[in-house]
Amino acid sequence: MKKKVLALVLMMAMVFSLVACGDKKNNNNNNTNPDNQEQDNTTPDDTNTPDDTTPEGEDSTDETTPEGDDVAGTPKVGGQLIIGDVTQSNGDVYPYWTNNSSDYFVYQVVFGAGTLELNRDGQYVENPNVVEKMEKVNNEDGSMTVTYKLQENMKWSNGEPITAKDYAFHLLFFSSPVLVELGAQDNTSGYYLKGWEAFSTGESKVFPGVRLLGDYEFAITIDASQLPFYFEDALASYNPSYMKGWMPADVDILDDGEGCYFTDTFTTANVKEQVDNYRMHLDAFSGPYMVDNYDETSNTYTLKINPEYTGNFEGQKPYIETVLYKYVISETMMDELATGGVDMLTAVMEGDEINAGLDLVDAGTHNYEEYARNGFGRLIFICDRGPTQFVEVRRAVAYLLDRNDFCRTITGGHGLVAHGLYGVCQWMVEEAEEEIGALNMYNKSLESAISELEAGGWVYDKDGNDYTSGIRYKKLDDGTLMPLILEWCSSEKNSVSDLLATMLANGEDTAAAGMQINQTVVSFNELINNYYQLQENNYNMYNMGVGFTPVNNWTETYKPGGGSNRNLISDEQLATLAADMVRVPAGDDEAYLEKWIAFQQRYNEILPDLPLYANQYFDFYNAKLKGYTGIKSALWELESQLIYSWIEE
Repeated sequence: MKKKVLALVLMMAMVFSLVACGDKKNNNNNNTNPDNQEQDNTTPDDTNTPDDTTPEGEDSTDETTPEGDDVAGTPKVGGQLIIGDVTQSNGDVYPYWTNNSSDYFVYQVVFGAGTLELNRDGQYVENPNVVEKMEKVNNEDGSMTVTYKLQENMKWSNGEPITAKDYAFHLLFFSSPVLVELGAQDNTSGYYLKGWEAFSTGESKVFPGVRLLGDYEFAITIDASQLPFYFEDALASYNPSYMKGWMPADVDILDDGEGCYFTDTFTTANVKEQVDNYRMHLDAFSGPYMVDNYDETSNTYTLKINPEYTGNFEGQKPYIETVLYKYVISETMMDELATGGVDMLTAVMEGDEINAGLDLVDAGTHNYEEYARNGFGRLIFICDRGPTQFVEVRRAVAYLLDRNDFCRTITGGHGLVAHGLYGVCQWMVEEAEEEIGALNMYNKSLESAISELEAGGWVYDKDGNDYTSGIRYKKLDDGTLMPLILEWCSSEKNSVSDLLATMLANGEDTAAAGMQINQTVVSFNELINNYYQLQENNYNMYNMGVGFTPVNNWTETYKPGGGSNRNLISDEQLATLAADMVRVPAGDDEAYLEKWIAFQQRYNEILPDLPLYANQYFDFYNAKLKGYTGIKSALWELESQLIYSWIEE
């Protein structure tokens, strides 16, 4: 019965196209960050990077009771919850290195004390358990200074005080050129702040956008060049990092009145050993949980309640004593859920798995939450090498795949095809329905694929004669011939990859078009290393999911040569549109929407990625878990709702 009702509800949602999660006028912050449930996922950046960015309430500590049908009894501390995740973790919790979505979940629940937090509507609000007072001042030069007076009762999980220097350290260390020399993917933590560029490149040792004003007081100054900014509230959200753990004792932060800076002992050679060790052996946490153990063999985190946690923006603290967060294989994960190998599976998206979960719900042993995914599954093109550097090839790939059939098969009807960089839970999609409908749908067409390839110069055979059959070739500027052979890196035990292999790589039309796609199957962690270019490779294409944070800022994502430009694409028009999109005043929805549409049109035209499906997510969980209700969208999901939930045996 539940299946039929859900199918009808979803069908109606799809008929009226594009489900929106949140009112446009009351929710300016519902947009971007890398997610996981395709099995694969791009790595989310830290809370304040330009490609991501991370609420006030009564100090009610443990007395907040969630609403929902499964609320029964009185919340109590204790119990254990086993959560399964099909994305393989690697123990690297901090997001600046090789952090996967599973590791990022752990990061979100073991690190907190953010000056602002996201509420259920995707809005940033002050956390009164962290900030005693916050003041904003607009400066004459167009910049804006935010000063924070911290609560003095905050402690790390080891009992040491959380001070203003820990916030300053986070901004300096994760903006420093030393960080990149230590193998991090970027150093964009203070990206929006005054003087970040000079500090991040080593041109200046002083970071004027960060001021240390006392043991429990600090200030940040948002650079005038970053304002106006549509997601302005997000620019005031910052977390601390445990300086004593990351840095040797001889490294300190000073402020002589012009901004913060490290002492001269802060060098790559001096800090490398401690950073490399501490990064994989974190022992001081500021969130609701702390890492008790990580088992590399089973890829399982054991999390325990952090006794020093002062609460989220509503004063909420966790009830569940122990959380095991483990890697599960997609083929057997529903069996594990049914037999108690795991208590919970989140972001379930494939049709067969959804139906299996709903069978458990019908049996009365499990419950579920359904919500719109804030992201999509995609093919990622690497645009600086091989055939995929040419836009005609990327378009040809799009025409060779029946994405509607692919989406129906993978999601079981619980999804739709996206045609730009958007998720179904974004208000812009509903507002721009006409413009979205006018985008190139790239409906499957061998003829269109061949036309693209011919227009792109793929008109030769291996000997330089006119193409008749086999693999096509393109004559490059130096006279050499490039074969139309794509190297595709996919992760093992991945049903999405399996279907792509059947429908695209090994498809009859792909061969008929003169294209060859070679699939290399690796572990997910190896795929991530290749995708981040941490090891030399010649891959042109990957398939992974992406999740969007509430801040749609892709300035660095598409900046030619930018550290966050994973596609390695150099398209000045796309880069300009991405940067301009956010340069409108907060609240100016009309201006933002106009620029958002222009960006989507260019993205759809040149296809740095090929969106495959935007879908509904289902969280299935054992009925012993109470209080896990009220999730509206992927803007507020497991990491947020977990601390409101408890175990009732």
